[in-house]
Amino acid sequence: MQYKLTPLPFAVGARVVTAAEMRRADAFAIDTLGVPGVVLMENAGRAAAVAAAEMVPPGARVAVVCGAGNNGGDGFVVARHLTSWGFVVDILQGREDLAYRGDAEINRAIAARLLVPVRPAWTPERVAALPGTGHYDLTVDAVLGTGLTGDVRGIAASLIHWIDQQGAPVLAVDIASGICSDTGRVLGRAVRATRTVTFGASKLGHWLHPGAAHTGTLEVIDIGIPEAALAGAGERRVLGRADLTPAFQPRPLDAHKGVQGHVGVLGGSVGRTGAARMAADAALRAGAGLVSIATASEALPALAGGLYEVMGEAIDARVPPADAARRLNARDAVVIGPGISVDAATGGWLAELLPRLTVPVVIDADGLNHLAAWPEVWREAPPRVLTPHPGEAARLLGTTTAAVQADRIGAVAALVERTGGVVVLKGAHTWVGAPDGTRCVCPAGNPGMASAGMGDVLSGIIGALLARGLEPAQAAAAAVLWHARAGDLVAARGTENALVAGDVIGALAAVERGERCSGD
Repeated sequence: MQYKLTPLPFAVGARVVTAAEMRRADAFAIDTLGVPGVVLMENAGRAAAVAAAEMVPPGARVAVVCGAGNNGGDGFVVARHLTSWGFVVDILQGREDLAYRGDAEINRAIAARLLVPVRPAWTPERVAALPGTGHYDLTVDAVLGTGLTGDVRGIAASLIHWIDQQGAPVLAVDIASGICSDTGRVLGRAVRATRTVTFGASKLGHWLHPGAAHTGTLEVIDIGIPEAALAGAGERRVLGRADLTPAFQPRPLDAHKGVQGHVGVLGGSVGRTGAARMAADAALRAGAGLVSIATASEALPALAGGLYEVMGEAIDARVPPADAARRLNARDAVVIGPGISVDAATGGWLAELLPRLTVPVVIDADGLNHLAAWPEVWREAPPRVLTPHPGEAARLLGTTTAAVQADRIGAVAALVERTGGVVVLKGAHTWVGAPDGTRCVCPAGNPGMASAGMGDVLSGIIGALLARGLEPAQAAAAAVLWHARAGDLVAARGTENALVAGDVIGALAAVERGERCSGD
Protein backbone atom coordinates (compact mmCIF):
# COMPACT_ATOMS: atom_id res chain seq x y z
CA MET A 1 0.00 0.00 0.00
CA GLN A 2 1.27 3.49 -0.88
CA TYR A 3 0.92 6.37 1.56
CA LYS A 4 1.34 10.01 0.57
CA LEU A 5 0.57 13.08 2.60
CA THR A 6 -0.56 16.17 0.69
CA PRO A 7 0.10 19.28 2.77
CA LEU A 8 -1.58 22.60 2.07
CA PRO A 9 0.80 24.68 -0.07
CA PHE A 10 2.17 27.79 1.59
CA ALA A 11 1.62 29.45 -1.80
CA VAL A 12 -2.00 30.19 -0.96
CA GLY A 13 -1.17 32.47 1.94
CA ALA A 14 -1.50 29.84 4.66
CA ARG A 15 -2.61 31.40 7.91
CA VAL A 16 -0.69 31.48 11.18
CA VAL A 17 -3.05 31.45 14.15
CA THR A 18 -3.10 31.59 17.91
CA ALA A 19 -4.54 28.79 20.03
CA ALA A 20 -7.65 30.86 20.74
CA GLU A 21 -8.19 31.59 17.05
CA MET A 22 -7.91 27.88 16.26
CA ARG A 23 -10.39 27.01 19.01
CA ARG A 24 -12.85 29.54 17.60
CA ALA A 25 -12.38 28.11 14.10
CA ASP A 26 -13.02 24.58 15.39
CA ALA A 27 -16.11 25.74 17.28
CA PHE A 28 -17.45 27.61 14.26
CA ALA A 29 -16.95 24.59 12.00
CA ILE A 30 -18.65 22.27 14.48
CA ASP A 31 -21.39 24.43 16.05
CA THR A 32 -22.27 26.83 13.25
CA LEU A 33 -21.44 24.95 10.06
CA GLY A 34 -22.38 21.53 11.43
CA VAL A 35 -19.13 19.70 10.67
CA PRO A 36 -19.06 16.87 13.25
CA GLY A 37 -16.09 17.07 15.59
CA VAL A 38 -15.50 13.35 15.28
CA VAL A 39 -15.07 13.80 11.52
CA LEU A 40 -12.42 16.46 12.05
CA MET A 41 -10.64 14.16 14.51
CA GLU A 42 -10.80 11.28 12.07
CA ASN A 43 -9.36 13.42 9.29
CA ALA A 44 -6.59 14.74 11.53
CA GLY A 45 -5.67 11.31 12.86
CA ARG A 46 -5.64 9.67 9.47
CA ALA A 47 -3.43 12.44 8.06
CA ALA A 48 -1.01 11.96 10.93
CA ALA A 49 -1.08 8.20 10.34
CA VAL A 50 -0.15 8.72 6.69
CA ALA A 51 2.74 10.95 7.79
CA ALA A 52 3.90 8.25 10.22
CA ALA A 53 3.70 5.59 7.51
CA GLU A 54 5.93 7.72 5.29
CA MET A 55 8.61 7.89 7.98
CA VAL A 56 9.27 4.17 8.56
CA PRO A 57 9.28 0.97 6.49
CA PRO A 58 6.25 -1.35 6.35
CA GLY A 59 5.81 -3.42 9.48
CA ALA A 60 7.85 -1.07 11.68
CA ARG A 61 7.21 -0.82 15.42
CA VAL A 62 5.43 2.40 16.36
CA ALA A 63 4.59 3.82 19.79
CA VAL A 64 1.62 6.19 19.79
CA VAL A 65 1.71 8.18 23.03
CA CYS A 66 -1.80 9.41 23.83
CA GLY A 67 -2.43 12.06 26.45
CA ALA A 68 -5.74 13.44 27.58
CA GLY A 69 -8.10 15.49 25.45
CA ASN A 70 -8.45 15.77 21.72
CA ASN A 71 -4.74 15.43 21.02
CA GLY A 72 -4.90 11.99 22.61
CA GLY A 73 -8.01 11.31 20.56
CA ASP A 74 -6.06 12.07 17.39
CA GLY A 75 -3.47 9.58 18.61
CA PHE A 76 -6.04 6.79 18.94
CA VAL A 77 -7.04 7.38 15.32
CA VAL A 78 -3.38 7.24 14.28
CA ALA A 79 -2.91 3.94 16.11
CA ARG A 80 -6.01 2.40 14.55
CA HIS A 81 -4.99 3.24 10.98
CA LEU A 82 -1.38 2.18 11.40
CA THR A 83 -2.49 -1.14 12.84
CA SER A 84 -4.84 -1.77 9.91
CA TRP A 85 -1.96 -1.01 7.53
CA GLY A 86 0.25 -3.71 9.04
CA PHE A 87 2.44 -1.71 11.40
CA VAL A 88 3.21 -3.09 14.85
CA VAL A 89 1.60 -0.50 17.10
CA ASP A 90 1.44 0.05 20.84
CA ILE A 91 -0.78 2.73 22.35
CA LEU A 92 0.97 4.25 25.36
CA GLN A 93 -2.11 5.55 27.16
CA GLY A 94 -1.48 8.45 29.50
CA ARG A 95 -4.90 8.45 31.23
CA GLU A 96 -7.28 5.82 32.54
CA ASP A 97 -10.13 4.81 30.21
CA LEU A 98 -12.76 6.73 32.17
CA ALA A 99 -10.81 9.98 31.89
CA TYR A 100 -11.55 10.32 28.18
CA ARG A 101 -14.63 12.20 26.98
CA GLY A 102 -16.44 13.03 23.76
CA ASP A 103 -14.71 12.42 20.44
CA ALA A 104 -11.52 11.24 22.16
CA GLU A 105 -13.45 8.53 24.03
CA ILE A 106 -15.20 7.45 20.84
CA ASN A 107 -11.85 6.82 19.19
CA ARG A 108 -10.30 5.23 22.28
CA ALA A 109 -13.20 2.75 22.37
CA ILE A 110 -12.88 1.97 18.65
CA ALA A 111 -9.19 1.22 19.04
CA ALA A 112 -9.95 -0.99 22.04
CA ARG A 113 -12.58 -2.96 20.13
CA LEU A 114 -10.08 -3.48 17.33
CA LEU A 115 -7.68 -4.87 19.95
CA VAL A 116 -4.93 -2.34 19.27
CA PRO A 117 -2.42 -3.16 22.05
CA VAL A 118 -2.40 -0.70 24.95
CA ARG A 119 0.40 -0.17 27.44
CA PRO A 120 -0.93 1.71 30.49
CA ALA A 121 1.20 4.79 31.12
CA TRP A 122 -0.78 6.87 33.58
CA THR A 123 1.51 6.58 36.60
CA PRO A 124 5.26 7.23 36.93
CA GLU A 125 5.78 3.56 37.76
CA ARG A 126 4.02 2.45 34.59
CA VAL A 127 6.03 4.91 32.48
CA ALA A 128 9.22 3.56 34.04
CA ALA A 129 8.18 0.05 32.96
CA LEU A 130 7.74 1.03 29.28
CA PRO A 131 10.18 -0.43 26.73
CA GLY A 132 13.53 1.29 26.56
CA THR A 133 15.67 2.78 23.83
CA GLY A 134 15.65 0.95 20.50
CA HIS A 135 12.36 -0.91 20.97
CA TYR A 136 10.35 1.35 18.64
CA ASP A 137 11.22 2.64 15.17
CA LEU A 138 8.98 5.69 15.49
CA THR A 139 7.21 7.56 18.26
CA VAL A 140 4.02 9.51 17.63
CA ASP A 141 3.62 12.38 20.10
CA ALA A 142 -0.07 12.93 20.88
CA VAL A 143 0.44 13.90 24.52
CA LEU A 144 -0.49 17.59 24.63
CA GLY A 145 -2.06 19.91 22.09
CA THR A 146 -2.21 23.63 21.39
CA GLY A 147 -4.15 24.58 24.51
CA LEU A 148 -1.20 24.24 26.91
CA THR A 149 -0.50 27.42 28.91
CA GLY A 150 1.27 26.35 32.11
CA ASP A 151 4.41 24.33 32.70
CA VAL A 152 4.16 20.62 31.98
CA ARG A 153 3.95 18.54 35.14
CA GLY A 154 2.98 15.08 36.32
CA ILE A 155 2.49 12.20 33.96
CA ALA A 156 2.69 14.41 30.85
CA ALA A 157 6.21 15.45 31.84
CA SER A 158 7.14 11.80 32.39
CA LEU A 159 5.83 10.83 28.95
CA ILE A 160 7.70 13.67 27.25
CA HIS A 161 10.89 12.59 29.01
CA TRP A 162 10.30 9.00 27.86
CA ILE A 163 9.78 10.12 24.23
CA ASP A 164 12.98 12.13 24.21
CA GLN A 165 14.97 9.20 25.62
CA GLN A 166 14.02 6.80 22.82
CA GLY A 167 16.37 8.04 20.11
CA ALA A 168 13.77 7.21 17.45
CA PRO A 169 12.25 9.73 15.01
CA VAL A 170 9.27 11.59 16.46
CA LEU A 171 6.11 12.67 14.67
CA ALA A 172 4.28 15.41 16.60
CA VAL A 173 0.52 15.64 16.18
CA ASP A 174 -0.45 19.32 15.80
CA ILE A 175 2.42 20.70 17.91
CA ALA A 176 5.33 19.24 19.84
CA SER A 177 4.09 18.57 23.36
CA GLY A 178 5.32 21.15 25.85
CA ILE A 179 5.58 24.03 23.36
CA CYS A 180 3.40 27.08 23.93
CA SER A 181 1.30 27.46 20.80
CA ASP A 182 1.31 31.27 20.98
CA THR A 183 4.89 32.09 21.98
CA GLY A 184 7.04 29.10 21.07
CA ARG A 185 8.27 28.91 24.66
CA VAL A 186 9.20 25.56 26.20
CA LEU A 187 6.79 25.13 29.08
CA GLY A 188 9.03 23.23 31.43
CA ARG A 189 9.81 20.30 29.13
CA ALA A 190 9.07 19.71 25.45
CA VAL A 191 9.31 17.00 22.83
CA ARG A 192 11.82 17.60 20.06
CA ALA A 193 9.99 16.38 16.95
CA THR A 194 11.47 15.22 13.67
CA ARG A 195 8.30 16.16 11.85
CA THR A 196 5.07 17.94 12.81
CA VAL A 197 1.71 17.60 11.12
CA THR A 198 -0.66 20.40 12.06
CA PHE A 199 -4.24 20.98 11.01
CA GLY A 200 -6.06 23.81 9.24
CA ALA A 201 -3.38 26.43 9.87
CA SER A 202 0.07 26.63 11.39
CA LYS A 203 0.43 28.08 14.87
CA LEU A 204 2.69 30.88 16.06
CA GLY A 205 4.65 28.42 18.18
CA HIS A 206 5.72 26.57 15.04
CA TRP A 207 7.57 29.67 13.83
CA LEU A 208 8.86 31.29 17.03
CA HIS A 209 11.97 29.93 18.70
CA PRO A 210 12.63 27.79 20.62
CA GLY A 211 9.39 26.15 19.49
CA ALA A 212 10.49 26.23 15.86
CA ALA A 213 13.53 24.13 16.77
CA HIS A 214 11.22 21.52 18.34
CA THR A 215 8.93 21.36 15.30
CA GLY A 216 11.14 19.66 12.72
CA THR A 217 9.64 19.57 9.25
CA LEU A 218 6.22 21.27 9.36
CA GLU A 219 3.25 20.37 7.19
CA VAL A 220 -0.21 21.94 7.33
CA ILE A 221 -3.04 19.55 6.46
CA ASP A 222 -6.61 20.30 5.40
CA ILE A 223 -8.92 18.28 7.67
CA GLY A 224 -12.20 19.85 6.56
CA ILE A 225 -12.23 23.13 8.50
CA PRO A 226 -13.76 25.54 5.94
CA GLU A 227 -11.96 28.79 5.19
CA ALA A 228 -15.00 30.62 6.56
CA ALA A 229 -14.19 29.22 9.99
CA LEU A 230 -10.77 30.92 9.90
CA ALA A 231 -12.08 34.25 8.63
CA GLY A 232 -11.80 35.85 12.07
CA ALA A 233 -8.15 34.91 12.55
CA GLY A 234 -5.48 37.62 12.54
CA GLU A 235 -3.74 38.83 9.41
CA ARG A 236 -0.75 36.53 9.86
CA ARG A 237 0.39 34.21 7.10
CA VAL A 238 3.32 32.24 5.74
CA LEU A 239 5.20 33.62 2.76
CA GLY A 240 4.74 31.39 -0.28
CA ARG A 241 5.33 31.07 -3.98
CA ALA A 242 2.66 33.63 -4.85
CA ASP A 243 4.73 36.27 -3.05
CA LEU A 244 7.53 35.72 -5.56
CA THR A 245 5.34 36.18 -8.63
CA PRO A 246 5.65 40.00 -8.80
CA ALA A 247 9.45 39.74 -8.61
CA PHE A 248 9.63 37.21 -11.43
CA GLN A 249 7.50 38.94 -14.05
CA PRO A 250 9.14 38.65 -17.50
CA ARG A 251 10.61 41.81 -18.90
CA PRO A 252 8.78 43.38 -21.86
CA LEU A 253 10.33 42.68 -25.23
CA ASP A 254 11.22 46.37 -25.66
CA ALA A 255 12.73 46.72 -22.18
CA HIS A 256 15.81 48.87 -21.61
CA LYS A 257 17.83 49.59 -18.50
CA GLY A 258 16.01 52.83 -17.83
CA VAL A 259 12.65 51.12 -17.26
CA GLN A 260 14.06 48.48 -14.91
CA GLY A 261 14.77 51.01 -12.19
CA HIS A 262 17.85 52.77 -10.85
CA VAL A 263 18.95 51.84 -7.30
CA GLY A 264 21.16 54.11 -5.25
CA VAL A 265 23.16 52.55 -2.41
CA LEU A 266 24.20 55.12 0.20
CA GLY A 267 26.91 53.43 2.21
CA GLY A 268 30.45 52.21 2.28
CA SER A 269 33.31 53.87 4.14
CA VAL A 270 37.03 53.31 4.45
CA GLY A 271 37.53 49.66 5.39
CA ARG A 272 33.81 48.89 4.95
CA THR A 273 33.24 49.06 1.21
CA GLY A 274 32.31 45.41 0.84
CA ALA A 275 28.86 45.90 2.36
CA ALA A 276 27.91 48.53 -0.21
CA ARG A 277 29.27 46.41 -3.04
CA MET A 278 27.25 43.37 -1.98
CA ALA A 279 24.05 45.42 -1.75
CA ALA A 280 24.75 46.83 -5.21
CA ASP A 281 25.56 43.45 -6.74
CA ALA A 282 22.42 41.94 -5.21
CA ALA A 283 20.32 44.77 -6.64
CA LEU A 284 21.65 44.05 -10.11
CA ARG A 285 21.00 40.32 -9.76
CA ALA A 286 17.47 41.12 -8.58
CA GLY A 287 16.68 42.88 -11.85
CA ALA A 288 17.57 46.55 -11.38
CA GLY A 289 18.54 48.23 -14.63
CA LEU A 290 21.07 50.59 -13.05
CA VAL A 291 22.85 50.72 -9.70
CA SER A 292 24.98 53.52 -8.24
CA ILE A 293 26.95 53.53 -4.99
CA ALA A 294 27.12 56.85 -3.16
CA THR A 295 29.98 56.74 -0.67
CA ALA A 296 32.64 58.80 1.06
CA SER A 297 35.20 60.29 -1.33
CA GLU A 298 38.02 58.49 0.54
CA ALA A 299 36.29 55.13 -0.03
CA LEU A 300 35.52 55.69 -3.70
CA PRO A 301 38.95 54.57 -5.03
CA ALA A 302 38.64 51.24 -3.21
CA LEU A 303 35.26 50.70 -4.85
CA ALA A 304 36.05 52.01 -8.29
CA GLY A 305 38.63 49.34 -9.13
CA GLY A 306 36.03 46.60 -8.85
CA LEU A 307 32.97 48.41 -10.17
CA TYR A 308 32.08 47.07 -13.58
CA GLU A 309 28.29 47.22 -13.93
CA VAL A 310 27.92 49.54 -10.89
CA MET A 311 28.54 53.30 -10.94
CA GLY A 312 30.08 55.27 -8.09
CA GLU A 313 29.88 58.84 -6.76
CA ALA A 314 31.00 60.75 -3.66
CA ILE A 315 28.18 61.55 -1.23
CA ASP A 316 28.60 61.63 2.55
CA ALA A 317 27.95 63.88 5.55
CA ARG A 318 30.09 66.66 4.05
CA VAL A 319 27.54 67.14 1.27
CA PRO A 320 24.66 69.43 2.30
CA PRO A 321 21.52 67.34 2.95
CA ALA A 322 19.49 69.25 0.36
CA ASP A 323 22.10 68.63 -2.34
CA ALA A 324 22.49 64.97 -1.37
CA ALA A 325 18.70 64.52 -1.46
CA ARG A 326 18.49 66.12 -4.91
CA ARG A 327 21.04 63.67 -6.25
CA LEU A 328 19.55 60.60 -4.56
CA ASN A 329 16.01 61.51 -5.63
CA ALA A 330 17.16 61.00 -9.22
CA ARG A 331 17.17 57.27 -8.40
CA ASP A 332 14.05 55.11 -8.28
CA ALA A 333 14.89 53.69 -4.84
CA VAL A 334 17.67 54.20 -2.28
CA VAL A 335 19.30 51.72 0.08
CA ILE A 336 20.76 53.48 3.13
CA GLY A 337 23.20 51.93 5.55
CA PRO A 338 25.42 49.11 4.25
CA GLY A 339 28.93 49.95 5.46
CA ILE A 340 28.07 53.61 6.10
CA SER A 341 30.32 55.65 8.40
CA VAL A 342 29.58 55.21 12.09
CA ASP A 343 30.71 58.70 13.17
CA ALA A 344 28.23 60.89 15.01
CA ALA A 345 28.09 63.51 12.25
CA THR A 346 26.65 60.94 9.86
CA GLY A 347 23.70 60.30 12.16
CA GLY A 348 22.66 63.93 12.30
CA TRP A 349 23.16 64.26 8.56
CA LEU A 350 20.92 61.24 7.87
CA ALA A 351 18.24 62.73 10.14
CA GLU A 352 18.20 65.84 7.93
CA LEU A 353 18.47 63.87 4.69
CA LEU A 354 15.74 61.28 5.18
CA PRO A 355 12.72 63.65 5.24
CA ARG A 356 14.01 65.23 2.02
CA LEU A 357 13.92 61.99 0.08
CA THR A 358 10.88 61.36 -2.08
CA VAL A 359 11.74 57.93 -3.51
CA PRO A 360 11.21 54.62 -1.66
CA VAL A 361 13.97 53.87 0.83
CA VAL A 362 15.44 50.74 2.42
CA ILE A 363 17.20 51.42 5.73
CA ASP A 364 19.60 48.79 7.01
CA ALA A 365 22.57 48.22 9.31
CA ASP A 366 24.20 51.37 10.69
CA GLY A 367 21.61 53.47 8.92
CA LEU A 368 19.16 52.09 11.48
CA ASN A 369 21.57 52.52 14.36
CA HIS A 370 22.10 56.19 13.47
CA LEU A 371 18.40 56.92 13.07
CA ALA A 372 17.48 55.18 16.34
CA ALA A 373 18.45 58.45 18.01
CA TRP A 374 16.13 60.51 15.78
CA PRO A 375 12.59 59.13 16.21
CA GLU A 376 11.01 62.39 15.10
CA VAL A 377 12.17 61.88 11.50
CA TRP A 378 10.22 58.68 10.85
CA ARG A 379 6.81 60.19 10.23
CA GLU A 380 8.24 62.66 7.72
CA ALA A 381 10.16 60.00 5.82
CA PRO A 382 9.27 58.61 2.36
CA PRO A 383 7.84 55.10 1.82
CA ARG A 384 10.40 52.84 3.45
CA VAL A 385 11.40 49.35 4.44
CA LEU A 386 13.43 48.82 7.60
CA THR A 387 15.48 45.64 7.91
CA PRO A 388 16.75 45.35 11.50
CA HIS A 389 18.30 42.32 13.09
CA PRO A 390 17.23 41.82 16.74
CA GLY A 391 20.02 44.03 18.12
CA GLU A 392 19.14 46.90 15.79
CA ALA A 393 15.45 46.43 16.58
CA ALA A 394 16.27 46.70 20.28
CA ARG A 395 18.07 50.00 19.73
CA LEU A 396 15.14 51.37 17.73
CA LEU A 397 12.73 50.38 20.51
CA GLY A 398 14.92 51.32 23.45
CA THR A 399 14.89 47.79 24.83
CA THR A 400 17.11 44.71 24.87
CA THR A 401 17.85 42.09 22.26
CA ALA A 402 16.53 39.43 24.65
CA ALA A 403 13.22 41.30 24.94
CA VAL A 404 12.89 41.50 21.16
CA GLN A 405 13.60 37.79 20.77
CA ALA A 406 11.14 36.91 23.53
CA ASP A 407 8.31 38.64 21.63
CA ARG A 408 9.23 38.96 17.97
CA ILE A 409 5.62 39.53 16.88
CA GLY A 410 5.22 42.30 19.45
CA ALA A 411 8.53 43.84 18.38
CA VAL A 412 7.43 43.94 14.74
CA ALA A 413 4.14 45.58 15.71
CA ALA A 414 5.93 48.18 17.85
CA LEU A 415 8.42 49.00 15.10
CA VAL A 416 5.68 49.40 12.50
CA GLU A 417 3.77 51.68 14.86
CA ARG A 418 6.85 53.75 15.72
CA THR A 419 8.19 54.17 12.20
CA GLY A 420 5.12 53.91 9.98
CA GLY A 421 7.13 51.75 7.59
CA VAL A 422 7.35 48.12 6.52
CA VAL A 423 9.53 46.20 8.97
CA VAL A 424 11.63 43.13 8.20
CA LEU A 425 12.75 41.62 11.52
CA LYS A 426 15.56 39.34 10.48
CA GLY A 427 16.56 36.12 12.20
CA ALA A 428 15.57 32.48 12.32
CA HIS A 429 12.17 32.72 10.58
CA THR A 430 12.20 36.36 9.48
CA TRP A 431 8.96 38.29 9.98
CA VAL A 432 7.63 41.03 7.70
CA GLY A 433 5.19 43.53 9.18
CA ALA A 434 3.20 46.15 7.25
CA PRO A 435 1.21 49.19 8.42
CA ASP A 436 -2.05 47.53 7.31
CA GLY A 437 -1.60 44.94 10.09
CA THR A 438 -0.36 42.09 7.91
CA ARG A 439 2.37 39.93 9.45
CA CYS A 440 4.18 37.36 7.29
CA VAL A 441 6.74 34.74 8.33
CA CYS A 442 9.38 33.25 6.06
CA PRO A 443 9.42 29.42 6.05
CA ALA A 444 12.80 29.22 4.31
CA GLY A 445 16.40 29.96 5.29
CA ASN A 446 19.01 28.10 7.31
CA PRO A 447 21.62 28.70 10.04
CA GLY A 448 24.39 29.04 7.47
CA MET A 449 22.92 32.43 6.56
CA ALA A 450 24.03 33.80 9.92
CA SER A 451 27.17 35.26 8.38
CA ALA A 452 28.60 38.59 7.33
CA GLY A 453 26.95 40.42 4.46
CA MET A 454 23.64 38.53 4.34
CA GLY A 455 21.70 41.60 5.41
CA ASP A 456 23.43 43.73 2.78
CA VAL A 457 22.36 41.25 0.11
CA LEU A 458 18.75 41.34 1.35
CA SER A 459 18.64 45.14 1.38
CA GLY A 460 19.94 45.23 -2.19
CA ILE A 461 17.23 42.83 -3.37
CA ILE A 462 14.53 44.91 -1.69
CA GLY A 463 15.96 48.06 -3.25
CA ALA A 464 15.83 46.50 -6.71
CA LEU A 465 12.22 45.43 -6.33
CA LEU A 466 11.24 48.89 -5.09
CA ALA A 467 13.02 50.47 -8.05
CA ARG A 468 11.16 48.10 -10.37
CA GLY A 469 7.86 49.44 -9.03
CA LEU A 470 6.73 47.02 -6.32
CA GLU A 471 5.03 48.44 -3.26
CA PRO A 472 7.11 48.36 -0.04
CA ALA A 473 5.26 45.47 1.61
CA GLN A 474 5.21 43.51 -1.64
CA ALA A 475 8.92 44.14 -2.26
CA ALA A 476 9.89 43.16 1.27
CA ALA A 477 7.88 39.92 1.20
CA ALA A 478 9.24 38.84 -2.18
CA ALA A 479 12.82 39.75 -1.30
CA VAL A 480 12.81 37.95 2.04
CA LEU A 481 11.57 34.69 0.51
CA TRP A 482 13.81 34.96 -2.56
CA HIS A 483 16.88 35.61 -0.39
CA ALA A 484 16.06 32.71 1.96
CA ARG A 485 15.41 30.24 -0.85
CA ALA A 486 18.70 31.20 -2.47
CA GLY A 487 20.43 30.50 0.85
CA ASP A 488 18.77 27.11 1.07
CA LEU A 489 19.79 26.29 -2.48
CA VAL A 490 23.43 27.12 -1.73
CA ALA A 491 23.37 25.06 1.46
CA ALA A 492 21.89 22.10 -0.39
CA ARG A 493 24.64 22.27 -3.00
CA GLY A 494 27.38 22.48 -0.39
CA THR A 495 27.17 22.96 3.37
CA GLU A 496 25.73 25.54 5.74
CA ASN A 497 29.17 26.11 7.27
CA ALA A 498 30.66 27.05 3.91
CA LEU A 499 27.84 29.42 2.92
CA VAL A 500 28.78 33.07 2.33
CA ALA A 501 26.76 36.08 1.23
CA GLY A 502 28.24 36.20 -2.25
CA ASP A 503 26.98 32.67 -2.87
CA VAL A 504 23.42 33.85 -2.22
CA ILE A 505 23.75 36.58 -4.83
CA GLY A 506 24.92 33.96 -7.30
CA ALA A 507 21.95 31.70 -6.53
CA LEU A 508 19.21 34.30 -7.08
CA ALA A 509 18.94 33.45 -10.77
CA ALA A 510 18.64 29.73 -10.03
CA VAL A 511 15.71 30.36 -7.67
CA GLU A 512 13.91 32.40 -10.32
CA ARG A 513 14.63 29.82 -13.00
CA GLY A 514 13.31 27.07 -10.75
CA GLU A 515 10.08 28.96 -10.11
CA ARG A 516 9.56 29.59 -13.80
CA CYS A 517 10.15 25.93 -14.65
CA SER A 518 7.65 24.86 -12.00
CA GLY A 519 4.85 26.52 -13.93
CA ASP A 520 3.51 28.41 -10.92
